[in-house]
Amino acid sequence: MRYSDDKLQTLISYTLRSGVLAASALGILGGIVFFASHPQMSDFRSFRGTAMPYVSPVQIFQQAFGMQQEAQRLRGLSIAQIGIMLLLATPVIRVIFSIFGFAAEKDRAYVLITCIVLVTLTASICLH
Repeated sequence: MRYSDDKLQTLISYTLRSGVLAASALGILGGIVFFASHPQMSDFRSFRGTAMPYVSPVQIFQQAFGMQQEAQRLRGLSIAQIGIMLLLATPVIRVIFSIFGFAAEKDRAYVLITCIVLVTLTASICLH
């Protein structure tokens, strides 16, 4: 298969667009599910934060798909958090595609620079 810069740019643009749309849809779905299961929270005059019982991606997926005991109570929040994780992953996927594109062009300098960007993005997401 012959490399085409235009094909790669099209793939990257579709990836970014679909990632943002899917993340938005999950956020909206999570909000709907959360408010449907918490009708008492429709009073927006005062804000009361809640402690989140899960912080890792594994726990978030378990909560979203009902694999934990309190699944029903916080399922909407975990669906919205999956949307946020997808939104964070979208630029990382774009950088990975760019690495492959620069490698196909045999541009070592840009491959190195883009790998540094990928490490920086990954570290900033993973480290608190």
